[in-house]
Amino acid sequence: MKNLDIILKEIERKGNLVNYHFTVSREIEKFFTTDTLFVEYDRDVTDVPDSILAIPFVSSLLAISWVLDCNLWVREIDKTFYDGVPNIREAYREIYDHFPLKGRFVPAILARNEMPASKLPSTRALLLFSGGADCQATFIRNLQKSPMLCNIQGWYKSLEDKDIAADADKRDISSFAREYNVPTCFVRSNFARVISDLFDQKYHKAIGDTMWHGFLHSMAFIGIAIPVAYQAGISEIMIASSLTIGLNFYCASNLTTDSAFQYAKEGFVTHDGFELNRQGKMEVIVKHQKATGKPFFMRVCSFHDHNCCECEKCFRTILGIVAEGGDIKDFGFNIEGSLKEHWEQVLYRRAGLMSFKSEKFIHWPHIKKKMLENYDRIEDKEFVDWFLSFDFDKAKKQGLKRYYRQNFFSILKRKLHL
Repeated sequence: MKNLDIILKEIERKGNLVNYHFTVSREIEKFFTTDTLFVEYDRDVTDVPDSILAIPFVSSLLAISWVLDCNLWVREIDKTFYDGVPNIREAYREIYDHFPLKGRFVPAILARNEMPASKLPSTRALLLFSGGADCQATFIRNLQKSPMLCNIQGWYKSLEDKDIAADADKRDISSFAREYNVPTCFVRSNFARVISDLFDQKYHKAIGDTMWHGFLHSMAFIGIAIPVAYQAGISEIMIASSLTIGLNFYCASNLTTDSAFQYAKEGFVTHDGFELNRQGKMEVIVKHQKATGKPFFMRVCSFHDHNCCECEKCFRTILGIVAEGGDIKDFGFNIEGSLKEHWEQVLYRRAGLMSFKSEKFIHWPHIKKKMLENYDRIEDKEFVDWFLSFDFDKAKKQGLKRYYRQNFFSILKRKLHL
């Protein structure tokens, strides 16, 4: 069988912009949308050595090289990072033990980098940060490290793209960082769009997950953050856990996978909060807000410039805040009037299109337990009583019937054109 290759041809530097020009074997071109991966930092990175600057490229394409059984070639790579790659792959092999992760990572030069002197003496960690519940709990638990908040947006098609949600993230995270006197870093990239939809169409069923959820949203984030951490002399990169101990779901971000990353001799990655379920994190957040007595920024909507208060993630977070006896308005959830009436209306309109399957088993049991434990301290008992007794399965079935009835002709027309 012919060898398949992904080859990094050139790392092009333009101040704060890095273009990774690469080629792939003709047989696998269909799985790529472009031959250039770009990463735009908010600072000049021309002083970062190629062996460190190659890490974002490798981290973004390593998983697809495993799945497609390719050779991934680069001219130069940091030796500490290279030495950790077998451990990274082995950690993913344990997760996807039903699918062979093969391929080879082949650098020409191994550079023995060491961490430079710190440029931010009071900052002892870099935290991958979106403003959501997971990373906010990690931020609070590590306030003593004055962590740099690093926000990475990977869904750009080009540098000319505009993203309202990403712009709002930058605005609100900057304001939050000023309040806590911690540094920030903002990054734009196309790493989430380099691999085509055809890849998931072909491999989703066999792998059991998408490239984004199953690999990229951890590996690429960590890899893209490494040049920033290295340049600032920060040896610890922190990523908040998405899951908790005891949950065996496919997910890119895991204690075993994330902690296998290393760089520049002393650099390491901490996967924080794995011992806490989501409600445990909400307890950390609400307690902190009550202790300070000030509003606390949270953004759980990934594709809005505010918390929409109509999606599953908003619903889950509002439930968690209420269960801890918090006021949702203190966390950026602005709903006028009764919470019960609001969510009754939302579910009437959208229940047929909303999936609560995983939440009912992963998050809701912990939320319900806390609601019962804290019942006497919760002000909005009407909302709690409604949630604890509401039949979501029935609401979903009724919502689907309404949706099909109201959209019958458009659905039929769409199916006839397939």
